[in-house]
Amino acid sequence: MKLPSPTTEALQRMQKVELHCHLELALRMSTLRELAANQGHDVQTEGVFESEFLIQKPMGELRDVLHKFLNTRDVIVSEAWMERIAFEVCEDMYLESNVRILELRYAPSFLLDHHTSMKADRLQEAIQRGVSKAEALYPIAVGLICILQRTNSIEENARWVDFALNHRNGFVALDLADNEVDFDPEPFIPLFMRAKKGGLGITVHAGEPLIPGISKNIITAIDGMGADRIGHGLQAIENPELVEMLAHKGIPLELCPTSNWLTGATPSIETHPFRQLHAAGVQVTINTDDPGIMCTNLLREYHLLAFHQNIPVSVFEQCNAWAFEASFIDEAKRRSVWQTNTQCQQS
Repeated sequence: MKLPSPTTEALQRMQKVELHCHLELALRMSTLRELAANQGHDVQTEGVFESEFLIQKPMGELRDVLHKFLNTRDVIVSEAWMERIAFEVCEDMYLESNVRILELRYAPSFLLDHHTSMKADRLQEAIQRGVSKAEALYPIAVGLICILQRTNSIEENARWVDFALNHRNGFVALDLADNEVDFDPEPFIPLFMRAKKGGLGITVHAGEPLIPGISKNIITAIDGMGADRIGHGLQAIENPELVEMLAHKGIPLELCPTSNWLTGATPSIETHPFRQLHAAGVQVTINTDDPGIMCTNLLREYHLLAFHQNIPVSVFEQCNAWAFEASFIDEAKRRSVWQTNTQCQQS
């Protein structure tokens, strides 16, 4: 993947915003190997570790990918590891991709349902310690998003809404994720209305898998759940009226090119609807989703779009401007790490 040197240099220098990154699946590769070895996994035999933990080629249906996430979840056995993971994710985002604004999302239930020795408050405090350490070392502003799982009951998810609202100093928003195909969003509407009334931003995974008609979930997220942003949402392209509505209302999409390809949401990076959505006036943003297990970083996502879709640097700058304004992180905190000269070198 060879780009002209000026383009490569401009992309490296560019300050970036990452809005859609799952903390539990963004582990540094060396840390994931260490955790896997600690839990008795073979990390020495060629191909075994990669087969169990990494997603490097399309797996077919999104449901199959979601199941593979469990392998990584299962080796994160303590709050202390999540503190280290949180710090390393922030550090790598800055050092590798010059990310200045970073939102990390995680589902407390995803970890705690399996690791009963962990406790929610301790987990949240550990993650915040890791984030605070990174913010003290690097010019990066970080916010946390609490995820509800579609596969859990309304009653259980209601408790996690309470948890998020009771930790407003830690969480900036609420999200709904997991199996979008078999679990409709409508039952969760009251929970998201309560979270929005309580001051949390709202982003919802919707319109992700390549299934006809799935874009209806985007409409529900916006009209019913009060979504300020849409996680993925690339299948909006199937509905011209929806694309027009997204553009008119200025609702950003959190697109994740590599992830969208690996989960089968798009056949290739070349056919990803990024260019079409941008041309239609939709506020598209570029993100990594699960960079640790999908072997990517934000700078690589820019390179892929530049190479396979011939996206110019000016469009990426516009995407970052949209992402900056769409971030749920306090504006003063964002501006404190965002240099007005976008061509500046890293601090």
